[in-house]
Amino acid sequence: MDLSQIASGIDLAPGQALRLEDATGRRVTVLQGHVWITQDGDPRDVVLQAGEDFVIERPGLALVTPLDGGARVAQS
Repeated sequence: MDLSQIASGIDLAPGQALRLEDATGRRVTVLQGHVWITQDGDPRDVVLQAGEDFVIERPGLALVTPLDGGARVAQS
């Protein structure tokens, strides 16, 4: 895991989605806030809070969207 990415993170403003194209195997860690992750072709909705992570499991587009305001995430 690249700790420099976790330390800095990516800020997501309310309504702003992080688009991850063909990110199979990439880990998304929530540093602050709550996020919703949806993957192309996956009927599940994944909702995470600070301290939780999720590994993208499918090829194609995955969207990481903040819930209830902004959020900070890291990816590795």
